[in-house]
Amino acid sequence: MKKILLLVSKIGNLIVSFFNLAMFFAIRMCWSGISKTLGYEKSGSEFILLLPVFIFFILIGLFIANILIYKFKKNNNLLSYIMNVVNVIFLIGITVIILMGADDYMFFAWPYFLQYCLIALGVLVCYFFIFIYPKIELKNNKKFTYISFGLIITLTIGFLVNAKINYITCEPVVYIVEDKYQIVFSSNTQSRAWVEIGDDVYYDNYAGSNRSYTKIHKIEVPIAVLDEYSEYTIHTQKLTYRGPFGGFKGRDIAKTFEFQAIDTSDGLDYYAISDIHMDLKSSKKAVDYNSKKELLIIAGDVISMIENERDALYTNKVAHELTKGKIPVIYARGNHEIKGKYSEEFHKYVGADNENFYYTFKFKDVYGIVVDLGEDHDDDYWEYYDTAYFDEYRAKQLQMIEDEIQKEEYKNSKYRLVISHIPLPFVNSRHNHKDFKKEVTNLLNKMNINMVISGHQHDLLIFDPGVVTPNENITYNVNYDKKGKTTKEYLLDFNYPSFCVSKRGYTQTDDNDLIKVKSQIGLNVHVDFNNKIQECSFNNSKGELINLVNPFKDINYGNKIVFSLENNKRI
Repeated sequence: MKKILLLVSKIGNLIVSFFNLAMFFAIRMCWSGISKTLGYEKSGSEFILLLPVFIFFILIGLFIANILIYKFKKNNNLLSYIMNVVNVIFLIGITVIILMGADDYMFFAWPYFLQYCLIALGVLVCYFFIFIYPKIELKNNKKFTYISFGLIITLTIGFLVNAKINYITCEPVVYIVEDKYQIVFSSNTQSRAWVEIGDDVYYDNYAGSNRSYTKIHKIEVPIAVLDEYSEYTIHTQKLTYRGPFGGFKGRDIAKTFEFQAIDTSDGLDYYAISDIHMDLKSSKKAVDYNSKKELLIIAGDVISMIENERDALYTNKVAHELTKGKIPVIYARGNHEIKGKYSEEFHKYVGADNENFYYTFKFKDVYGIVVDLGEDHDDDYWEYYDTAYFDEYRAKQLQMIEDEIQKEEYKNSKYRLVISHIPLPFVNSRHNHKDFKKEVTNLLNKMNINMVISGHQHDLLIFDPGVVTPNENITYNVNYDKKGKTTKEYLLDFNYPSFCVSKRGYTQTDDNDLIKVKSQIGLNVHVDFNNKIQECSFNNSKGELINLVNPFKDINYGNKIVFSLENNKRI
């Protein structure tokens, strides 16, 4: 009879001990209320503030002790009965907490409690198949039992208390959007974040609240503030728990980066690249050859689809590798970054105007517009399975540009730049977006745009204003395309130089297979404000300058093209 009572006592201890632990953890949103009731607000005592945490770890210890008593102390009546008393005391205490105010929060607590019960059931199943079911000698080895079961408990508790270590997973990229820098980086866990520049601190906030339920952090800072300093420091801090009235913070993880402000007093040097499609290695080689660059332009299709958080983060990882967070980046979305179920979250990961990938930007003597055509087929194309509604999206961009023309702020800048993943003055053989391209080109023609950069075509195309008769079918230059074929493609009537920088290869005309060719071609632009010219050249991943021909006329440019900033004519 005594053995039966002892067994019942031990089993009862396990059940009550587990209930205490699981329920106390489930009502953790009330822990701050416990500290408040015990007088924390008056005393400011750190011990009182953290007392619920200490109690939680005591309950963990009691639960483990009850397990060990059940497993190894077969005939220790006194120890078991002492545990009875201790467990009942904590049970009464938790009941009092619930009755004194936590009852309003049981709506939230019960689902957590049931979740922990299911986890405990899973642990018991693991225990059964490790220690009871198998016919192995190890199951009777106390050392093996201690280590194995201790590991199970540790991993379970670690999961429940969110014990994941926080660190910076993607270092920062400084994007230019409108009149601000957007500093974007990511952490290993959901955490809060902020940026320090000199004595100023800027937070990643949402409607007045500091975000903590996110791994990606986008923090806006004024361009003038960051330009004044040569460095900035990013911070990320995990909240182990964020409750309705209190929380517990982890370590402040910080890292400082140098920053090089754009200096247009002696001109402007920038580099543009597009359509790398995950070929970071070749792209980095190409970009690194321009040691004078003050700005990087990425014209989309860095990745081929966005299925998950890792894919969304890839563009940021590439941008940081190419800049080390030291120089700013202007980003235009590619059509491939619309593909995949996670693409709807992509605006959080790169430079964007809220959820829009079109925007204006202004820094020093430079004014610019980022245009986003969206997908490269019409909205009713079968591949989009009735999910594409870009006509309305593009119409808003026309309105934005019309508004910019009315404001006339662009006239105050010495250099005007437009970036669009899909080329604007070029209408392909399918004639997709031809009406939009015509309208946007007519608007840009009024703004004395000095350069339009695009990608998408996987070619190195030079759109030289005034060279080809507008709106007539294109016949390709035999030196660009040996067949010299005539197509249904045509160029619009545009008055600005434009380059398509999406070529993978070593020359302008070699095979550009996305897998086999390990070289990316990018664009170097040097703007000389004193002489009012811009010099343009292309280099591959070997650092070689590319000989350039006009794709549509028998013109050989050599390895450099120079345009006047006053009339945009080639010199």
